[in-house]
Amino acid sequence: MAALHAKQAEKLCAANEASQFQNYLELLVSVHKDCGDAWDWSVHAQAGPPPFSPPGNRHEAAALAEMHGYKPGFFEKLFGGDQKRLGWLGHAVERARATDQAEHAEAVRQHQAAHAFWDGRRTLATRMLARDASAYGEALEQAAAFEELSTFRTRVLLIAADADAGTLSCQLMDDEIVPREEVKLTSSGKLSTKAMAVSRYWTLYQDHVCSCALRVANETFAVLPVSRVVTNVGVARTNTSTGHRELATFLAVHFTRQGVGALNLGSIDPSDSMKNFPHRMKFKKNTGFELVEPMTADEQWVTT
Repeated sequence: MAALHAKQAEKLCAANEASQFQNYLELLVSVHKDCGDAWDWSVHAQAGPPPFSPPGNRHEAAALAEMHGYKPGFFEKLFGGDQKRLGWLGHAVERARATDQAEHAEAVRQHQAAHAFWDGRRTLATRMLARDASAYGEALEQAAAFEELSTFRTRVLLIAADADAGTLSCQLMDDEIVPREEVKLTSSGKLSTKAMAVSRYWTLYQDHVCSCALRVANETFAVLPVSRVVTNVGVARTNTSTGHRELATFLAVHFTRQGVGALNLGSIDPSDSMKNFPHRMKFKKNTGFELVEPMTADEQWVTT
C-alpha cells in the first residue's frame, strides 16, 4: 500500500511540474494581456492636501486618571507605601507625556512626508496636463509602469519624448527566458525532459518579444498623454567600433494609441499583431531574429 501511495504521489508531482512548465510558457507569450490602470492626471492635479490629525495626549490622560484615582489603603498609609506609589505614578505620567510627544513628532514627520508627496504629485500632474515631455520619464517612474516587466528580466527606458510621442528601449536581459528544454509527461505519467524543437523555441521567443513590445506600449499609453509610442526591443551587445555596450535591436514598432486600443489583446497572436503597425522585424523560424535599425518617432515611412 505504501508503495502504491508513493507511486501515485510521484505521478502527481510529475503532473504538477509539467503543468507549471506549460503555464510558464503560456505566461511568456501573454505578457501583453495585463496592464496597469490608466492614470487620470486631472484627479491628481485637483486633489487636496492630506489632512493632519494630531494624536493628542491619550497616554498622559490615562496615566493621570490612574494617579488621580489612586486610593491608598490603611497599611500603605501606615508604612509610607502610599508615597512610594504616588512617586511611581508621577514617573508614569512623565513617561506617558514623553510617549505622547514622541507620537506627535512622528505624526508631524509622516504628515510632512505625505504633504511633500502630494505636492510633488500635484506638480507632476499639472506638467502632465500641460503635456510637458520633460516630465514623462518621472511619470513613468512614479507609476512603476514597467515594474511587472522587470520580473521577466526586461529593462525598459524612455530614451526620447515630445508632447505627443515617446520612444522607449526594451532590453531583454535573460538569454534563457525561453527554455531550451521542454518538460512533458510520458504515457506512464513520468516526467520527460528533452531538447525543445528549434522552430518551437524560436516561435515562443518571437511571441514573447512581441508580447513585451505590446505591453511596453500599453503601459506607456496608460500613463502618458501621448498618441504614439515607438518601442525598440533587443539585447545588449558590445559595439565593436566603440567598445561600448549598446542595444542591438531586433524588433522596432511604431504603435498608435488608437491601433492598440482596437486590438482584442486576449485573443491575438503577438507576432501576427505586429502587422497592424509600422515595424521592422526580420525573423526566420529556424534561426530567429536578425538585427534591424531602431525606429524613431519622427520617421514618416517605415518598411517592414
